[in-house]
Amino acid sequence: MTINQEGFSYLKKYFKLYLLLLASLSTFWLYHKSGIGNDSTISEWIINYQGGFTRRGLPGEIAFNIAKEFNLNLRFVIFLMQIFTYYIYLYLVYIFLKKVNFNLIFVFAFFTPIFLTYHLAELEVLARKELFMFIGMLWFYLISNKETSASVSIIWIITVLPIVTILYEATAFYYPFFAAVLIIKYKNFKIFSLFFLIFFSFIPSLVASWFSAFDIITVNEFELMKYSLKQNFNEECYMSCGLMGSKKEAFVHIAQTIDKLTEEGKLSLFIYLFRYSLIMIIGFLPLWIIILNSRLNIKFLFFKKTWLVFVFLSIFIPLHWLMFIDWGRAVNITYVSLLFFMFYLFKNDYVSINIEKIHKKIDSFFIGCEQKIKIISKKNLLIIFFVLYSFGWSPPTLLSADVNSFPGYRIPYKTAKYIYFFYIKKPN
Repeated sequence: MTINQEGFSYLKKYFKLYLLLLASLSTFWLYHKSGIGNDSTISEWIINYQGGFTRRGLPGEIAFNIAKEFNLNLRFVIFLMQIFTYYIYLYLVYIFLKKVNFNLIFVFAFFTPIFLTYHLAELEVLARKELFMFIGMLWFYLISNKETSASVSIIWIITVLPIVTILYEATAFYYPFFAAVLIIKYKNFKIFSLFFLIFFSFIPSLVASWFSAFDIITVNEFELMKYSLKQNFNEECYMSCGLMGSKKEAFVHIAQTIDKLTEEGKLSLFIYLFRYSLIMIIGFLPLWIIILNSRLNIKFLFFKKTWLVFVFLSIFIPLHWLMFIDWGRAVNITYVSLLFFMFYLFKNDYVSINIEKIHKKIDSFFIGCEQKIKIISKKNLLIIFFVLYSFGWSPPTLLSADVNSFPGYRIPYKTAKYIYFFYIKKPN
């Protein structure tokens, strides 16, 4: 192959440094964003239970009480909670992938711009609450390895998954990925016995999901939450927090997305769907190559193809996409969910991936490119392609926004520029 296995081992050693760089840049920008009055990340974290139970309010309630008890700035407490949550996420990513032997297709799958770099390329999504679902998935997959008793997985689903759902209610759309582990663990059960086992295991989570979706905060409760934020911290309830008073019901969010898709008639619908189809095809390409070139080593219901398992588990994801217009986040959430489950299967030998076949096809592609271009070697072509693919673009956050270019350049440049002008060369 163009880069030998020793080269991939070299890349793996520096994957930890890559994660540390992401952590450092994230710390800087989260601290900067904590002082911005209208930042969307902060607005989501100030939602609390001062007016009563409402979805996504638990972290804000914890931050509210810590800040009040110790007489701290609410935004500073939220900043500390955000970096702590983000650090846990990156640490679990490292633990989850550290025993995976890197190869060419895996490197592309890990460095796709819709995975880890996305949160920094689009700062408005940095440390949003889907992190709790990602952490939950990684935690669950790590304790549900091949050697672990199935009862451990069931206990986790009964006790921890409801909390994850309260933290991020959209986790409910991804329950099939958690249920899939039970399907694997109890593969010898009859279908009806398996169904009832899964159903009863998910009852606490389904209850949590129901209350998160339909236990809507009243107008008076919303005003009480606003008043409490203003009275205790002189903090306004805006953006994500403010939407709790106007866009509470699920159908309102669906209607908003449909209106956005059709705001200019069929033309806008075509443009948006075409754009995100390309983002999905290009961004997901390494992962889909892996999935399509793998085979199941275990019985999974009546499926014989790995890709059919993923289609089956993704059945509720399109509904989640209709719930909000931040389709860049939707791409990221979908990709992370599929990637983690695929490598859970791979790490536990539940699937076999034909790496040699994949690399032969990739090698053949770059040999063809080398013969046509001639002035650039195959190795240099691969490096250029990797840089452009991984750091040359990123999906936008909003449905209506266009694709962003060269985040690999913009992120460090923007950080260095900000540090220089605001911390080194301070204005008079």
